[in-house]
Amino acid sequence: MARKILVIDNENLVADICRFTLGKLGHEVFCAMSGEQAVHMAGTINFDLAIVNKRLEGISGIEAFEMIRQTNPTLAGILVTAHASLDMVIEAMNNGFSRVCKKPFDTKELVEAVTETLKITGLREDITRMKTLLPLYDLGQRFMAAESEEAVYEELADAVLREVNVPRVSVMMFDITSGRLKVVAYRGLNPEFVENLEIKPGEHIAGKVFQSSVPIILNRSSQYLGPYTDLLKRRELSAAISFPIVSRGKVLGVLNISETRDGTEFHEADIEMLSIITSQSMMALENVRFIREREENSRIRALLEQYVSPEVSHLLMERNQDLLEVGSVQELTVLFADIRNFTFLVQHLPPEHLRLFLNSFFELFAQIVFSCQGMLDKFMGDAALVIFGAPVKTEKPCFAAVTAAKRIMHGFEKLRLFWVEKDNIFEKVGLGIGISRGPMFLGNVGSAKRLDYTVIGTDVNIAQRLASETSSGQILITDRVYNNLDGQFAVRTDSNRWLRGMESEVTVYSLLIEESES
Repeated sequence: MARKILVIDNENLVADICRFTLGKLGHEVFCAMSGEQAVHMAGTINFDLAIVNKRLEGISGIEAFEMIRQTNPTLAGILVTAHASLDMVIEAMNNGFSRVCKKPFDTKELVEAVTETLKITGLREDITRMKTLLPLYDLGQRFMAAESEEAVYEELADAVLREVNVPRVSVMMFDITSGRLKVVAYRGLNPEFVENLEIKPGEHIAGKVFQSSVPIILNRSSQYLGPYTDLLKRRELSAAISFPIVSRGKVLGVLNISETRDGTEFHEADIEMLSIITSQSMMALENVRFIREREENSRIRALLEQYVSPEVSHLLMERNQDLLEVGSVQELTVLFADIRNFTFLVQHLPPEHLRLFLNSFFELFAQIVFSCQGMLDKFMGDAALVIFGAPVKTEKPCFAAVTAAKRIMHGFEKLRLFWVEKDNIFEKVGLGIGISRGPMFLGNVGSAKRLDYTVIGTDVNIAQRLASETSSGQILITDRVYNNLDGQFAVRTDSNRWLRGMESEVTVYSLLIEESES
């Protein structure tokens, strides 16, 4: 790996040898003729290795090396001298040099010394990196083990307490409902004070940090130098930090820490540590929220597929509609199907056979409804309710409803004949269907704990009444449905009917079914 090497020597020959030999190895070599020049160069360039002549005019080579290491403590050094001795080697090691080379040196010796020194430097860097990364890995493991947002917040408070070693910690997250910052986890604070604490964005230190997304360090000894002179009012505090909790560029909350020991101050290194810890915690928070969202989507999709086809369910999920909140009055078409003489069937058929028959019918029913883009509202023992036109819009909901009704009637008749061969009691069984259209409420009725996505309205009752009054094998439709069919189905006008619970007569049409369809 290419390194930056500083040669501090007042002999041009040494500088040229180093520049040529080490340059061939891919290293970037800089030369300084004096200690003062070397210190100046090190102020703008971060060197990995310094090759230093002990004897220099002005600042000695060792003094220059020590001055550079004050700002670059990881700098490795090779001391070059014409008079090497054991005492000099010991002195060099005590001053941070890794090796001593005697002048004049040949290129082979130079390459060996530089290679070995940089190898040791690399190992030290690896060890330092591991010392940094291993605690962070452990920290990440702790956060990723959290199974809820609350657990993430609690682990964040514990991590800050453990890694920064402060007596007081509070984690504040922005609550969308109240529009305020609220404490979600804390350590070393009075519960009565914390649990009632709410801060608006822009108010107090935490509110200002949340609004600006800029961390604030307040040390009592130097707070008068900053813009928040009057904010560190509690006398028992010697220092405090308010740090913005950020995820994907958005400020979600504020982390507050404070110190009570006299003379204790916070520095930029503490800010860096808080940045690492909060970043780890926000990755865990995103993971928890992702898992929760995925589980919620799976739950909603499973519920949706009780009402609509998987394809329609997918469309609704893509729209990102919250079915727990959806509810509106819409112009919809409803189909109600009712099995004739079902009570008689229940009284004379073994329960197991009855279950098999109903399962076969409802499976057939659902397949046809879904293929016509209908929403299966519910099965009710011997009946079923279907909605056309929502939640997925269809261009011709009445056409879809009548098409579904004809297919259902045809499928039911085939199923009935199959069961007649097993038991002639099914000769008395039939199916009636009523279809109506009008304004009705579609949405969640009940509570969030039980999703009952259904329709309510007069035309729902009309469809149910029509289905109950039909003859076996008959499909009745209202005038609103008929007017939307554009003459595409054969119908005949039925007599106007007074339906139970209705205040006026309902105009009814009967759908004509050909022999091949029945």
